[in-house]
Amino acid sequence: MKQEYLGETAIHTNRSCLVNAPTPLGRFCLVVFGLLGSAACGQAQVADPALESITEAELRDHIFFLASDLLEGRDAGTPGYQLAAEYAAVHLGQAGLEAMYSDSSGAPSYFQQIQFATSTLSDETSLGFTVGNENRPLRRGEDYVIQEFLASGADRNAVETPVFLGYGIEEPDLGWNDYEGLDAKGKMGVMIVGAPVRNGDPVLPAEQDELYRGLQQSANARFQAAMNHGVTTLIVILDAGSAGLWELIKSQASAPSIRPMVDTPDPDAPAPAFSELVLMKPEAAGGLLAGIDVNLHTGEGEYTTGPMEGIQISLETRHDVDPGYSSPNVVGLLPGTDSVLKDEYIVVTAHLDHVGVRNGEVFNGADDNASGSAAVLEAAEAAAMSPGKRSMLFVLLTAEEKGLLGSMAFANNPPVPADQIVLNINLDMVGRNSPDFPDVLLAMGSENGRAGLLDMIRSVNDSGINAPLDWRLNEGPDPHNHVQRSDQMSFMQKGIPAILITRGFMGPDYHEPTDVPATINYEKVFHATRLTFGIASEAANRDVLSFRSGG
Repeated sequence: MKQEYLGETAIHTNRSCLVNAPTPLGRFCLVVFGLLGSAACGQAQVADPALESITEAELRDHIFFLASDLLEGRDAGTPGYQLAAEYAAVHLGQAGLEAMYSDSSGAPSYFQQIQFATSTLSDETSLGFTVGNENRPLRRGEDYVIQEFLASGADRNAVETPVFLGYGIEEPDLGWNDYEGLDAKGKMGVMIVGAPVRNGDPVLPAEQDELYRGLQQSANARFQAAMNHGVTTLIVILDAGSAGLWELIKSQASAPSIRPMVDTPDPDAPAPAFSELVLMKPEAAGGLLAGIDVNLHTGEGEYTTGPMEGIQISLETRHDVDPGYSSPNVVGLLPGTDSVLKDEYIVVTAHLDHVGVRNGEVFNGADDNASGSAAVLEAAEAAAMSPGKRSMLFVLLTAEEKGLLGSMAFANNPPVPADQIVLNINLDMVGRNSPDFPDVLLAMGSENGRAGLLDMIRSVNDSGINAPLDWRLNEGPDPHNHVQRSDQMSFMQKGIPAILITRGFMGPDYHEPTDVPATINYEKVFHATRLTFGIASEAANRDVLSFRSGG
Protein backbone atom coordinates (compact mmCIF):
# COMPACT_ATOMS: atom_id res chain seq x y z
CA MET A 1 0.00 0.00 0.00
CA LYS A 2 3.04 2.26 -0.20
CA GLN A 3 1.82 4.05 -3.32
CA GLU A 4 -1.56 4.78 -1.79
CA TYR A 5 0.21 6.32 1.19
CA LEU A 6 2.48 8.42 -1.02
CA GLY A 7 -0.44 9.69 -3.06
CA GLU A 8 -2.56 10.69 -0.08
CA THR A 9 0.41 12.23 1.73
CA ALA A 10 1.35 14.30 -1.30
CA ILE A 11 -2.20 15.61 -1.49
CA HIS A 12 -2.20 16.82 2.08
CA THR A 13 1.37 18.10 2.39
CA ASN A 14 1.26 20.05 -0.86
CA ARG A 15 -2.12 21.68 -0.39
CA SER A 16 -0.73 25.12 0.36
CA CYS A 17 1.65 25.01 -2.55
CA LEU A 18 -1.03 23.84 -4.99
CA VAL A 19 -3.43 26.59 -4.07
CA ASN A 20 -0.91 29.42 -4.15
CA ALA A 21 1.18 28.51 -7.19
CA PRO A 22 0.82 31.22 -9.86
CA THR A 23 0.59 29.52 -13.27
CA PRO A 24 0.02 26.03 -14.74
CA LEU A 25 3.62 25.54 -15.78
CA GLY A 26 4.90 27.41 -12.74
CA ARG A 27 3.20 25.16 -10.24
CA PHE A 28 6.43 23.50 -9.31
CA CYS A 29 4.90 21.48 -6.52
CA LEU A 30 2.54 19.83 -9.03
CA VAL A 31 5.59 18.63 -10.89
CA VAL A 32 7.13 17.39 -7.66
CA PHE A 33 3.90 15.63 -6.79
CA GLY A 34 3.69 14.07 -10.23
CA LEU A 35 7.21 12.71 -9.86
CA LEU A 36 6.60 11.06 -6.49
CA GLY A 37 4.91 7.99 -7.96
CA SER A 38 7.36 7.49 -10.79
CA ALA A 39 10.37 7.97 -8.53
CA ALA A 40 9.04 5.42 -6.08
CA CYS A 41 8.24 2.69 -8.56
CA GLY A 42 10.94 2.51 -11.22
CA GLN A 43 10.44 -0.25 -13.76
CA ALA A 44 13.06 -2.61 -15.14
CA GLN A 45 13.62 -2.36 -18.89
CA VAL A 46 11.47 -4.80 -20.84
CA ALA A 47 10.68 -5.41 -24.50
CA ASP A 48 8.08 -2.61 -24.67
CA PRO A 49 9.07 0.16 -22.28
CA ALA A 50 6.21 2.41 -23.43
CA LEU A 51 3.57 -0.15 -22.51
CA GLU A 52 5.38 -1.10 -19.32
CA SER A 53 5.51 2.56 -18.25
CA ILE A 54 1.82 2.24 -17.40
CA THR A 55 1.56 1.17 -13.77
CA GLU A 56 -1.20 0.73 -11.24
CA ALA A 57 0.84 2.79 -8.78
CA GLU A 58 0.90 5.90 -10.97
CA LEU A 59 -2.77 5.50 -11.87
CA ARG A 60 -3.55 5.26 -8.17
CA ASP A 61 -1.69 8.49 -7.44
CA HIS A 62 -3.52 10.35 -10.22
CA ILE A 63 -6.89 9.16 -8.95
CA PHE A 64 -6.14 9.92 -5.31
CA PHE A 65 -5.27 13.47 -6.25
CA LEU A 66 -8.04 14.13 -8.73
CA ALA A 67 -10.68 12.64 -6.43
CA SER A 68 -9.39 14.25 -3.22
CA ASP A 69 -11.51 16.60 -1.13
CA LEU A 70 -9.07 19.36 -2.07
CA LEU A 71 -10.58 19.52 -5.57
CA GLU A 72 -14.14 19.67 -4.20
CA GLY A 73 -15.71 17.43 -6.83
CA ARG A 74 -14.17 19.19 -9.89
CA ASP A 75 -17.37 20.95 -10.94
CA ALA A 76 -16.73 22.85 -14.18
CA GLY A 77 -16.03 26.53 -13.54
CA THR A 78 -14.90 26.06 -9.93
CA PRO A 79 -11.41 26.46 -8.41
CA GLY A 80 -11.35 22.71 -7.83
CA TYR A 81 -11.82 21.97 -11.50
CA GLN A 82 -9.22 24.57 -12.43
CA LEU A 83 -6.73 22.91 -10.11
CA ALA A 84 -7.44 19.55 -11.75
CA ALA A 85 -6.92 21.13 -15.18
CA GLU A 86 -3.60 22.61 -14.14
CA TYR A 87 -2.50 19.26 -12.73
CA ALA A 88 -3.37 17.61 -16.06
CA ALA A 89 -1.55 20.32 -18.04
CA VAL A 90 1.62 19.83 -16.01
CA HIS A 91 1.58 16.09 -16.60
CA LEU A 92 0.99 16.45 -20.34
CA GLY A 93 3.91 18.87 -20.44
CA GLN A 94 6.11 16.52 -18.44
CA ALA A 95 5.31 13.74 -20.88
CA GLY A 96 6.58 15.90 -23.73
CA LEU A 97 3.29 16.79 -25.41
CA GLU A 98 3.02 20.18 -27.09
CA ALA A 99 0.67 23.02 -26.15
CA MET A 100 -1.68 24.17 -28.92
CA TYR A 101 -3.08 27.40 -27.46
CA SER A 102 -1.83 30.68 -26.01
CA ASP A 103 -2.78 32.38 -22.76
CA SER A 104 -3.58 36.08 -22.38
CA SER A 105 0.12 36.96 -22.35
CA GLY A 106 0.83 34.98 -25.51
CA ALA A 107 2.63 32.16 -23.69
CA PRO A 108 1.96 28.56 -24.80
CA SER A 109 -1.01 27.01 -23.02
CA TYR A 110 -2.61 23.59 -22.83
CA PHE A 111 -5.99 25.21 -22.14
CA GLN A 112 -8.78 25.56 -24.66
CA GLN A 113 -10.73 28.17 -22.73
CA ILE A 114 -14.51 27.93 -23.13
CA GLN A 115 -16.89 30.67 -22.09
CA PHE A 116 -20.24 29.27 -21.02
CA ALA A 117 -23.60 31.02 -20.91
CA THR A 118 -26.96 30.24 -19.34
CA SER A 119 -29.71 30.22 -21.94
CA THR A 120 -33.48 30.02 -21.57
CA LEU A 121 -36.15 29.98 -24.22
CA SER A 122 -38.10 33.20 -23.81
CA ASP A 123 -41.86 33.66 -23.86
CA GLU A 124 -41.57 34.81 -27.47
CA THR A 125 -40.79 31.23 -28.54
CA SER A 126 -43.65 29.73 -30.52
CA LEU A 127 -44.67 26.66 -32.50
CA GLY A 128 -47.67 26.04 -34.74
CA PHE A 129 -48.70 24.23 -37.88
CA THR A 130 -50.90 24.91 -40.86
CA VAL A 131 -53.08 22.23 -42.47
CA GLY A 132 -54.49 23.47 -45.75
CA ASN A 133 -55.68 26.99 -44.94
CA GLU A 134 -56.16 26.36 -41.21
CA ASN A 135 -53.55 27.74 -38.84
CA ARG A 136 -53.20 25.94 -35.50
CA PRO A 137 -51.05 27.71 -32.90
CA LEU A 138 -49.87 25.57 -29.99
CA ARG A 139 -49.26 26.46 -26.35
CA ARG A 140 -45.77 25.86 -25.00
CA GLY A 141 -45.94 23.97 -21.73
CA GLU A 142 -49.51 22.84 -22.40
CA ASP A 143 -49.39 21.28 -25.87
CA TYR A 144 -45.64 20.89 -26.37
CA VAL A 145 -42.22 21.50 -24.85
CA ILE A 146 -38.88 22.19 -26.53
CA GLN A 147 -35.49 20.95 -25.47
CA GLU A 148 -32.46 22.32 -27.28
CA PHE A 149 -29.62 19.87 -27.79
CA LEU A 150 -27.09 20.74 -30.47
CA ALA A 151 -28.57 24.16 -31.24
CA SER A 152 -26.09 26.95 -31.90
CA GLY A 153 -27.80 29.26 -29.43
CA ALA A 154 -28.94 31.60 -32.19
CA ASP A 155 -32.58 32.69 -32.40
CA ARG A 156 -34.37 30.82 -35.15
CA ASN A 157 -37.37 31.40 -37.38
CA ALA A 158 -38.31 28.50 -39.66
CA VAL A 159 -41.40 27.64 -41.72
CA GLU A 160 -41.11 24.23 -43.37
CA THR A 161 -42.92 21.25 -44.80
CA PRO A 162 -41.90 18.48 -42.39
CA VAL A 163 -40.86 14.94 -43.19
CA PHE A 164 -42.82 12.08 -41.61
CA LEU A 165 -40.41 9.60 -40.01
CA GLY A 166 -42.94 6.99 -38.94
CA TYR A 167 -41.74 5.28 -35.79
CA GLY A 168 -38.21 6.49 -36.46
CA ILE A 169 -36.98 2.90 -36.30
CA GLU A 170 -33.90 1.98 -38.28
CA GLU A 171 -33.43 -1.79 -37.99
CA PRO A 172 -32.81 -2.96 -41.57
CA ASP A 173 -31.41 -6.31 -40.40
CA LEU A 174 -34.76 -6.97 -38.72
CA GLY A 175 -36.81 -5.99 -41.74
CA TRP A 176 -37.88 -2.50 -40.67
CA ASN A 177 -36.28 0.78 -41.75
CA ASP A 178 -38.28 4.00 -41.64
CA TYR A 179 -35.37 5.86 -43.23
CA GLU A 180 -35.01 3.71 -46.33
CA GLY A 181 -34.94 6.00 -49.38
CA LEU A 182 -35.79 9.02 -47.21
CA ASP A 183 -33.95 12.34 -47.48
CA ALA A 184 -34.33 13.97 -44.07
CA LYS A 185 -31.13 16.00 -43.94
CA GLY A 186 -31.65 19.61 -42.88
CA LYS A 187 -35.40 19.12 -42.38
CA MET A 188 -37.92 19.01 -39.58
CA GLY A 189 -39.08 15.49 -38.80
CA VAL A 190 -42.29 14.22 -37.21
CA MET A 191 -42.15 10.88 -35.38
CA ILE A 192 -44.70 8.75 -33.56
CA VAL A 193 -43.86 6.47 -30.64
CA GLY A 194 -44.46 2.75 -30.68
CA ALA A 195 -43.55 -0.36 -32.64
CA PRO A 196 -45.18 -1.74 -35.79
CA VAL A 197 -47.92 -4.36 -35.59
CA ARG A 198 -49.43 -6.37 -38.46
CA ASN A 199 -52.56 -8.48 -38.06
CA GLY A 200 -52.27 -8.21 -34.30
CA ASP A 201 -48.66 -9.43 -34.13
CA PRO A 202 -45.48 -7.44 -33.57
CA VAL A 203 -43.36 -7.06 -36.67
CA LEU A 204 -40.08 -6.87 -34.76
CA PRO A 205 -38.65 -9.69 -32.64
CA ALA A 206 -39.82 -9.68 -29.03
CA GLU A 207 -36.76 -7.93 -27.58
CA GLN A 208 -36.77 -5.09 -30.09
CA ASP A 209 -40.55 -4.80 -29.97
CA GLU A 210 -40.35 -4.29 -26.22
CA LEU A 211 -37.54 -1.77 -26.65
CA TYR A 212 -39.49 0.41 -29.09
CA ARG A 213 -42.88 0.14 -27.39
CA GLY A 214 -42.22 3.18 -25.20
CA LEU A 215 -40.19 6.34 -25.61
CA GLN A 216 -38.15 6.17 -22.42
CA GLN A 217 -36.30 2.98 -23.25
CA SER A 218 -36.02 3.64 -26.99
CA ALA A 219 -35.22 7.37 -26.97
CA ASN A 220 -31.49 6.92 -27.54
CA ALA A 221 -31.99 4.65 -30.55
CA ARG A 222 -34.65 6.84 -32.16
CA PHE A 223 -32.87 10.14 -31.53
CA GLN A 224 -29.51 8.81 -32.71
CA ALA A 225 -31.06 7.61 -35.98
CA ALA A 226 -32.70 11.00 -36.54
CA MET A 227 -29.43 12.77 -35.83
CA ASN A 228 -27.50 10.46 -38.15
CA HIS A 229 -29.89 11.38 -40.95
CA GLY A 230 -29.50 15.10 -40.34
CA VAL A 231 -32.95 15.89 -38.93
CA THR A 232 -32.77 19.40 -37.48
CA THR A 233 -35.93 19.71 -35.39
CA LEU A 234 -37.38 16.39 -34.23
CA ILE A 235 -41.06 16.52 -33.27
CA VAL A 236 -42.15 13.45 -31.30
CA ILE A 237 -45.85 12.75 -30.79
CA LEU A 238 -45.96 11.17 -27.37
CA ASP A 239 -47.69 7.89 -26.65
CA ALA A 240 -50.15 7.51 -23.77
CA GLY A 241 -47.48 6.21 -21.39
CA SER A 242 -45.11 9.12 -22.00
CA ALA A 243 -47.93 11.65 -21.82
CA GLY A 244 -48.47 10.49 -18.23
CA LEU A 245 -45.04 11.92 -17.40
CA TRP A 246 -45.92 15.33 -18.79
CA GLU A 247 -45.33 17.38 -15.65
CA LEU A 248 -41.85 15.89 -15.23
CA ILE A 249 -41.09 16.40 -18.94
CA LYS A 250 -42.28 20.00 -18.74
CA SER A 251 -40.17 20.84 -15.68
CA GLN A 252 -37.04 19.37 -17.25
CA ALA A 253 -37.58 21.23 -20.52
CA SER A 254 -38.11 24.58 -18.80
CA ALA A 255 -34.85 24.45 -16.85
CA PRO A 256 -32.15 26.87 -18.08
CA SER A 257 -29.48 25.26 -20.22
CA ILE A 258 -25.76 25.89 -20.06
CA ARG A 259 -23.95 25.99 -23.39
CA PRO A 260 -20.71 27.24 -24.85
CA MET A 261 -21.16 30.90 -25.71
CA VAL A 262 -20.94 31.84 -29.38
CA ASP A 263 -19.75 35.42 -29.88
CA THR A 264 -22.14 36.22 -32.72
CA PRO A 265 -24.59 33.40 -33.45
CA ASP A 266 -25.62 33.51 -37.09
CA PRO A 267 -29.42 33.32 -37.36
CA ASP A 268 -29.11 32.49 -41.06
CA ALA A 269 -26.71 29.56 -40.56
CA PRO A 270 -28.26 26.13 -41.19
CA ALA A 271 -29.51 24.50 -38.03
CA PRO A 272 -27.32 21.56 -36.97
CA ALA A 273 -28.63 18.03 -36.83
CA PHE A 274 -30.76 17.42 -33.74
CA SER A 275 -30.89 21.11 -32.93
CA GLU A 276 -34.22 20.90 -31.10
CA LEU A 277 -36.39 18.13 -29.71
CA VAL A 278 -40.10 18.94 -29.52
CA LEU A 279 -42.29 16.65 -27.41
CA MET A 280 -45.98 17.04 -28.24
CA LYS A 281 -49.10 15.67 -26.58
CA PRO A 282 -51.05 13.34 -28.89
CA GLU A 283 -54.25 15.36 -28.52
CA ALA A 284 -52.41 18.50 -29.64
CA ALA A 285 -51.16 16.85 -32.84
CA GLY A 286 -54.66 16.80 -34.31
CA GLY A 287 -54.51 17.45 -38.03
CA LEU A 288 -50.73 17.09 -38.04
CA LEU A 289 -51.28 13.36 -38.47
CA ALA A 290 -54.15 13.68 -40.92
CA GLY A 291 -53.74 10.98 -43.52
CA ILE A 292 -51.46 8.87 -41.29
CA ASP A 293 -53.45 5.67 -40.89
CA VAL A 294 -51.85 4.38 -37.68
CA ASN A 295 -53.52 3.67 -34.36
CA LEU A 296 -51.23 5.32 -31.82
CA HIS A 297 -52.40 2.92 -29.10
CA THR A 298 -52.14 -0.43 -30.88
CA GLY A 299 -49.52 0.20 -33.60
CA GLU A 300 -51.85 -1.19 -36.28
CA GLY A 301 -52.06 0.62 -39.60
CA GLU A 302 -50.08 1.71 -42.63
CA TYR A 303 -48.08 4.80 -43.45
CA THR A 304 -45.56 6.10 -45.90
CA THR A 305 -42.57 8.10 -44.74
CA GLY A 306 -41.69 11.25 -46.63
CA PRO A 307 -42.72 14.90 -47.01
CA MET A 308 -46.02 15.76 -45.31
CA GLU A 309 -47.58 17.56 -48.25
CA GLY A 310 -50.14 20.22 -47.37
CA ILE A 311 -48.67 20.78 -43.90
CA GLN A 312 -46.31 23.50 -42.78
CA ILE A 313 -44.74 23.84 -39.34
CA SER A 314 -43.60 27.22 -38.07
CA LEU A 315 -41.00 27.36 -35.31
CA GLU A 316 -39.65 30.51 -33.75
CA THR A 317 -37.12 30.35 -30.93
CA ARG A 318 -36.00 33.33 -28.88
CA HIS A 319 -33.47 33.22 -26.05
CA ASP A 320 -32.66 35.00 -22.82
CA VAL A 321 -28.90 34.63 -22.39
CA ASP A 322 -26.79 35.41 -19.33
CA PRO A 323 -22.97 35.11 -19.39
CA GLY A 324 -21.76 32.30 -17.17
CA TYR A 325 -18.27 31.08 -16.39
CA SER A 326 -15.10 30.00 -18.15
CA SER A 327 -13.71 26.48 -17.90
CA PRO A 328 -10.97 24.87 -20.02
CA ASN A 329 -10.48 21.68 -21.91
CA VAL A 330 -6.88 20.49 -21.46
CA VAL A 331 -5.23 19.57 -24.78
CA GLY A 332 -1.80 18.13 -25.55
CA LEU A 333 -0.40 17.28 -29.00
CA LEU A 334 1.92 14.40 -29.82
CA PRO A 335 3.05 15.04 -33.42
CA GLY A 336 3.19 12.10 -35.80
CA THR A 337 6.41 10.90 -37.36
CA ASP A 338 5.22 10.38 -40.96
CA SER A 339 5.49 13.36 -43.31
CA VAL A 340 2.02 12.70 -44.73
CA LEU A 341 0.08 10.82 -42.04
CA LYS A 342 1.05 13.31 -39.31
CA ASP A 343 -1.74 15.50 -40.68
CA GLU A 344 -4.30 12.93 -39.50
CA TYR A 345 -5.20 12.83 -35.81
CA ILE A 346 -6.24 10.29 -33.20
CA VAL A 347 -8.05 12.07 -30.33
CA VAL A 348 -8.02 10.36 -26.92
CA THR A 349 -10.47 11.87 -24.43
CA ALA A 350 -11.96 11.61 -20.96
CA HIS A 351 -14.00 14.14 -19.03
CA LEU A 352 -12.17 15.69 -16.11
CA ASP A 353 -15.17 17.28 -14.39
CA HIS A 354 -17.62 15.84 -11.89
CA VAL A 355 -20.61 17.30 -10.05
CA GLY A 356 -18.92 19.25 -7.24
CA VAL A 357 -20.31 19.80 -3.75
CA ARG A 358 -23.96 19.22 -2.89
CA ASN A 359 -25.53 19.92 0.49
CA GLY A 360 -22.09 20.28 2.00
CA GLU A 361 -20.83 16.90 0.77
CA VAL A 362 -18.01 16.49 -1.73
CA PHE A 363 -18.84 14.26 -4.67
CA ASN A 364 -15.29 13.12 -5.38
CA GLY A 365 -15.97 11.31 -8.67
CA ALA A 366 -13.17 8.75 -8.38
CA ASP A 367 -14.68 6.42 -10.96
CA ASP A 368 -16.65 9.17 -12.72
CA ASN A 369 -14.26 10.21 -14.11
CA ALA A 370 -10.94 10.51 -12.31
CA SER A 371 -10.39 6.91 -13.48
CA GLY A 372 -10.71 7.80 -17.17
CA SER A 373 -8.70 11.00 -16.72
CA ALA A 374 -5.87 9.11 -15.03
CA ALA A 375 -5.89 6.61 -17.88
CA VAL A 376 -5.55 9.39 -20.47
CA LEU A 377 -2.60 10.93 -18.62
CA GLU A 378 -0.80 7.58 -18.40
CA ALA A 379 -1.61 6.67 -22.01
CA ALA A 380 -0.23 10.04 -23.11
CA GLU A 381 3.00 9.43 -21.24
CA ALA A 382 3.35 5.99 -22.84
CA ALA A 383 2.53 7.29 -26.32
CA ALA A 384 5.16 10.02 -26.02
CA MET A 385 7.76 7.29 -25.55
CA SER A 386 6.74 5.71 -28.86
CA PRO A 387 5.11 8.24 -31.25
CA GLY A 388 3.12 6.88 -34.17
CA LYS A 389 2.93 7.90 -37.80
CA ARG A 390 -0.27 9.84 -37.17
CA SER A 391 -0.50 12.62 -34.64
CA MET A 392 -2.37 12.17 -31.38
CA LEU A 393 -4.29 14.65 -29.26
CA PHE A 394 -4.84 13.82 -25.59
CA VAL A 395 -7.75 15.84 -24.23
CA LEU A 396 -9.24 16.19 -20.75
CA LEU A 397 -12.72 17.62 -21.24
CA THR A 398 -14.79 19.97 -19.12
CA ALA A 399 -18.55 20.09 -18.49
CA GLU A 400 -19.48 16.56 -19.55
CA GLU A 401 -21.76 16.39 -16.54
CA LYS A 402 -23.64 19.45 -17.84
CA GLY A 403 -24.47 17.85 -21.17
CA LEU A 404 -21.26 16.96 -23.05
CA LEU A 405 -20.53 20.68 -23.37
CA GLY A 406 -16.74 20.51 -23.32
CA SER A 407 -16.62 17.86 -26.02
CA MET A 408 -19.19 19.75 -28.08
CA ALA A 409 -17.03 22.87 -27.88
CA PHE A 410 -13.95 20.89 -28.87
CA ALA A 411 -15.65 19.06 -31.74
CA ASN A 412 -17.09 22.33 -33.06
CA ASN A 413 -13.80 24.22 -32.73
CA PRO A 414 -10.93 21.72 -32.79
CA PRO A 415 -7.34 22.99 -32.97
CA VAL A 416 -6.87 20.93 -36.15
CA PRO A 417 -9.18 20.54 -39.18
CA ALA A 418 -12.14 18.41 -38.14
CA ASP A 419 -12.00 16.33 -41.31
CA GLN A 420 -8.46 15.29 -40.38
CA ILE A 421 -9.61 13.69 -37.10
CA VAL A 422 -9.87 10.01 -38.01
CA LEU A 423 -10.74 8.44 -34.65
CA ASN A 424 -11.88 9.31 -31.14
CA ILE A 425 -11.15 7.01 -28.20
CA ASN A 426 -13.10 8.06 -25.10
CA LEU A 427 -12.87 6.69 -21.57
CA ASP A 428 -15.63 7.16 -19.03
CA MET A 429 -15.81 5.29 -15.74
CA VAL A 430 -13.27 2.48 -16.00
CA GLY A 431 -12.65 1.86 -12.31
CA ARG A 432 -15.49 -0.09 -10.73
CA ASN A 433 -17.19 -3.45 -10.98
CA SER A 434 -20.69 -2.73 -12.25
CA PRO A 435 -23.35 -5.32 -11.34
CA ASP A 436 -23.92 -6.50 -14.91
CA PHE A 437 -20.23 -6.55 -15.86
CA PRO A 438 -18.06 -7.55 -12.87
CA ASP A 439 -14.29 -7.70 -13.43
CA VAL A 440 -14.60 -6.80 -17.12
CA LEU A 441 -14.45 -3.77 -19.39
CA LEU A 442 -16.60 -2.79 -22.33
CA ALA A 443 -15.06 -1.48 -25.54
CA MET A 444 -17.69 -0.43 -28.06
CA GLY A 445 -17.59 1.10 -31.52
CA SER A 446 -19.77 3.80 -33.04
CA GLU A 447 -22.32 3.06 -35.73
CA ASN A 448 -19.96 4.71 -38.18
CA GLY A 449 -17.34 2.03 -38.81
CA ARG A 450 -18.42 -0.39 -36.07
CA ALA A 451 -17.23 -3.59 -37.78
CA GLY A 452 -13.73 -2.24 -38.45
CA LEU A 453 -13.48 -0.66 -35.01
CA LEU A 454 -14.38 -3.90 -33.24
CA ASP A 455 -11.94 -5.87 -35.39
CA MET A 456 -9.17 -3.46 -34.41
CA ILE A 457 -10.06 -3.65 -30.70
CA ARG A 458 -9.97 -7.46 -30.81
CA SER A 459 -6.71 -7.52 -32.75
CA VAL A 460 -4.99 -5.12 -30.38
CA ASN A 461 -6.24 -6.87 -27.27
CA ASP A 462 -5.21 -10.31 -28.56
CA SER A 463 -1.73 -9.03 -29.41
CA GLY A 464 -0.66 -8.86 -25.77
CA ILE A 465 -2.84 -6.27 -24.02
CA ASN A 466 -5.16 -9.00 -22.68
CA ALA A 467 -7.73 -6.73 -21.08
CA PRO A 468 -10.79 -8.61 -19.80
CA LEU A 469 -13.43 -7.52 -22.33
CA ASP A 470 -17.11 -8.36 -22.42
CA TRP A 471 -18.57 -8.27 -25.94
CA ARG A 472 -22.26 -8.76 -25.11
CA LEU A 473 -23.34 -5.17 -25.74
CA ASN A 474 -21.50 -5.09 -29.08
CA GLU A 475 -23.23 -8.28 -30.14
CA GLY A 476 -26.62 -7.46 -28.60
CA PRO A 477 -29.69 -5.89 -30.19
CA ASP A 478 -29.01 -2.26 -29.34
CA PRO A 479 -25.34 -1.33 -28.94
CA HIS A 480 -25.89 2.29 -29.97
CA ASN A 481 -28.00 2.85 -26.85
CA HIS A 482 -24.77 2.55 -24.89
CA VAL A 483 -22.04 3.76 -27.20
CA GLN A 484 -23.64 7.17 -27.61
CA ARG A 485 -23.50 7.93 -23.90
CA SER A 486 -20.64 10.24 -22.94
CA ASP A 487 -18.32 12.54 -24.85
CA GLN A 488 -17.69 10.36 -27.90
CA MET A 489 -21.21 11.40 -28.94
CA SER A 490 -19.91 14.87 -29.87
CA PHE A 491 -17.40 13.31 -32.26
CA MET A 492 -19.93 10.85 -33.67
CA GLN A 493 -22.24 13.76 -34.47
CA LYS A 494 -19.46 15.11 -36.70
CA GLY A 495 -19.15 11.78 -38.51
CA ILE A 496 -15.93 10.84 -36.70
CA PRO A 497 -15.66 7.13 -35.80
CA ALA A 498 -15.41 6.61 -32.05
CA ILE A 499 -14.63 3.97 -29.45
CA LEU A 500 -15.99 4.06 -25.90
CA ILE A 501 -14.11 2.22 -23.16
CA THR A 502 -16.09 1.90 -19.93
CA ARG A 503 -17.07 -0.51 -17.19
CA GLY A 504 -20.75 0.18 -17.90
CA PHE A 505 -22.96 3.01 -16.71
CA MET A 506 -24.84 3.54 -13.47
CA GLY A 507 -23.92 0.86 -10.90
CA PRO A 508 -22.55 1.32 -7.38
CA ASP A 509 -22.00 4.83 -6.00
CA TYR A 510 -22.87 6.49 -9.32
CA HIS A 511 -23.14 10.26 -8.64
CA GLU A 512 -22.89 9.66 -4.91
CA PRO A 513 -20.40 11.05 -2.38
CA THR A 514 -19.23 7.46 -1.87
CA ASP A 515 -17.49 7.40 -5.27
CA VAL A 516 -14.05 7.68 -3.66
CA PRO A 517 -10.55 6.36 -4.46
CA ALA A 518 -10.73 3.54 -1.91
CA THR A 519 -13.49 1.84 -3.93
CA ILE A 520 -11.58 1.76 -7.24
CA ASN A 521 -10.51 -1.48 -8.91
CA TYR A 522 -7.05 -0.29 -9.95
CA GLU A 523 -6.33 -3.41 -11.96
CA LYS A 524 -9.31 -2.55 -14.16
CA VAL A 525 -8.04 1.02 -14.70
CA PHE A 526 -4.65 -0.47 -15.55
CA HIS A 527 -6.20 -2.71 -18.22
CA ALA A 528 -8.25 0.18 -19.64
CA THR A 529 -5.13 2.35 -19.93
CA ARG A 530 -3.08 -0.33 -21.67
CA LEU A 531 -5.96 -1.01 -24.06
CA THR A 532 -6.30 2.71 -24.84
CA PHE A 533 -2.58 3.03 -25.54
CA GLY A 534 -2.65 -0.11 -27.69
CA ILE A 535 -5.61 1.00 -29.79
CA ALA A 536 -4.27 4.55 -30.22
CA SER A 537 -0.86 3.24 -31.28
CA GLU A 538 -2.36 0.75 -33.73
CA ALA A 539 -4.60 3.40 -35.27
CA ALA A 540 -1.71 5.85 -35.45
CA ASN A 541 0.51 3.42 -37.33
CA ARG A 542 -1.84 1.76 -39.82
CA ASP A 543 -1.18 2.83 -43.37
CA VAL A 544 -4.93 3.15 -44.07
CA LEU A 545 -7.88 3.76 -41.75
CA SER A 546 -11.24 3.17 -43.39
CA PHE A 547 -13.65 3.50 -40.46
CA ARG A 548 -15.54 6.43 -41.95
CA SER A 549 -16.79 4.17 -44.73
CA GLY A 550 -17.92 1.46 -42.37
CA GLY A 551 -14.69 -0.30 -41.47
